[in-house]
This record gives sequence, structure tokens and C-alpha cells, in this order.
Amino acid sequence: MKKLKFLIGLLLLIPLLNGCSSDIDLFKVNQDKQYVVFGFLNSTDPIQQIKVRLTSVTDASVNDIFSDSTEFSASPDLQVSIQEWFKGYYATYLLDRVIYPKDPGSFSLTRNEVYETRFTPDINMEYKLIISNPENGDRVESKIVPVPQPKLGAPTWSWIRYSFSTPGDPFNIRFYEVPRVHIYLVGFTIRYVDIMESGDTVFRSASWSFPPRYVDDPPEYSPTKNNLGRENNQHVTKSYAYRIFEQIIPDCSGLNYRQLICFNISVWGGDQNIRNYIELGIKFNDNRKQFFTNISNGIGFFGASSHSDCAGILPDRAFMDSLPLYDKTAGLKFRPELFPIDHLPAAPPVDLKKLIREVRYED
Repeated sequence: MKKLKFLIGLLLLIPLLNGCSSDIDLFKVNQDKQYVVFGFLNSTDPIQQIKVRLTSVTDASVNDIFSDSTEFSASPDLQVSIQEWFKGYYATYLLDRVIYPKDPGSFSLTRNEVYETRFTPDINMEYKLIISNPENGDRVESKIVPVPQPKLGAPTWSWIRYSFSTPGDPFNIRFYEVPRVHIYLVGFTIRYVDIMESGDTVFRSASWSFPPRYVDDPPEYSPTKNNLGRENNQHVTKSYAYRIFEQIIPDCSGLNYRQLICFNISVWGGDQNIRNYIELGIKFNDNRKQFFTNISNGIGFFGASSHSDCAGILPDRAFMDSLPLYDKTAGLKFRPELFPIDHLPAAPPVDLKKLIREVRYED
């Protein structure tokens, strides 16, 4: 699954509207169309993607609009590029227009258009997104600086057992603050197998996000040394792990039993733009959450991110034995043995888009 296939869902969750007005009616007859931009510049990923849409000026019903997404489609002649700047010199990366298959559901699009290119941003550079329309001379811009990779202190070893059952010593996710990062999202992903009554084997994953960690004063950036800031710890007790299972593992008809493969840990860092975007989206339930935009001559969001991961976290035997016995997880039908890792497919990615969409506030 490609990285920005989720973006319409995100825009529906935390709509991005003009920061200079109190409200925008997306279907107002006399309103000019505006470019809506959404994307991340990920300094730990070799593929960069940008989503570009248009607001609507139609007075048709929402159902009619979403049955024909051309109402929101930007011109196929758009030219999208990212310039890399350093002391007045720059290189240009051109983004290709790619059309992915439509997602299922009532609010999906008949076309899922993404602009993408392959390069890994350099944290010593500055980057400018430029979207131009040769048909009418429109030009949309946004400029950001990449962020360094978060320093993951624990866990660091894959495919060994970690204790989730030791009283007073919970499983710990530890990371250190790095320059330019103003928000951290910690993701906990469960990889498991559904063995169906039909005999089919279905590999699945489900992700949980801990509350965002906001940083007002990240360490100073230096091109010559790795400045680290405060240590952050996210503890996962046995009872908290039960709670995660209960919340994110869905019921499944025709299920015979399940086997756990492993846990994956991700720590994502975001710049001030991402912090503003998430803070406003969480703080308000009305149009006030839509005020943030860092797009010139358009509306939307362009932020810098990075991540560190540790895959293949195996729980201790006591946790595995207790999972099918605990009253709130017994109905999930997990067996106490792990699925054999020599039968595993490639690990599915875990990325910031999913963490943002699944931010939860849990005690």
C-alpha cells in the first residue's frame, strides 16, 4: 500500500481550511476554487509524496460529489517539484503524477492521485515545495526544513523476548529528543495471523498510538555533532498491553484461532508544522481546528518528519500464556504459542499518517 493513500481520510478527520477566516463553506457558489495540499517531507524515507486537490464550488449533494471525484481533481498538467536549497544553491526534484486504485467506502475517490519522487532529504538543507499550473499561471508554495531521526534508546534488539509481565518493571520504550522536533508520536503495532475456519491464513497488523509528546525547546541543531535532549519513556505494563489488544484487535467472522507474530515499535518526530496541525485537530471539534495552514496561495499542510523503528519484539512466555485466559482478551482467540517466524511475509510498514489518524488519549 502506497504512503499517501490515506490522505482523504485524514483530510476528512482534521480538515485543513484557510487560516485567515473563521469559516469556509467548501460548496459556496461564489467561492473560488483553492488548491488543497497535503504531504510530509520524511528525512528517513526514500520516497516523498504530495497530495494536491481542489476545494469545490458546486452546490451538488455530498453523495453526488463523492461519486465523481473529478470535482476535486486538480489539473493533470500541474507541475510539482521540490527544490533543495543550501546557501543560495539548489537542486530540483520533479514529482511524477501517479494514480493509485480507489479505496473502498462511501467517501473514497474515483481517482487517487499522488505526486511522488525518490530522494531522501538532507537535514542540512532547506526545501521548497512548488506547485504551478501552466494553464493559468497559478503558483502554490511551502518551505520547510527537515528534522533529524529520533534517537531510540530501547528497545534496540529484534526477535528476542522482552518481559511484559515483571511487576514493577514494565516494558519500556525509550527515546531521546533531537533538534527541530517539536512533537513525538510513539506507535505500538501488533502483527498477528488469523487462521480461518476455511483453513485460510491471513496476516494482519493493528496499530496503537500513545498520546503525543510535545517539546517546546528541542536541542540546538549542529551539523557537526549529534545534540540530544531529554530522555522520554513510555511504559507498557501487562495490563496496558491487554488494553491495547482489546481496543485494536477486531472481531472476525469465520475465525478459528489467532497466533501472535510480534510487536513493532515506532517513534516518529515532527516539526513545528506537524505539532500545530495535530494540536489544533485535537483541541477543537469545530471549525477552529481548521485554522492551520502553511501553504502560500493555497490551503493545507506540508510538514517535516522522521522516524526510528524496532521490529520483531517478542513477549515473554507468561504474557503469551495469559493472553487467552484474561477475560477481556480471551474472546480474541489467541493461542499461547507464537507464529513461526520462518513463515512470515515481509513486514508491513508503519508510518506517521497512520499514527496521526489513530491518536488516542488513554490513561
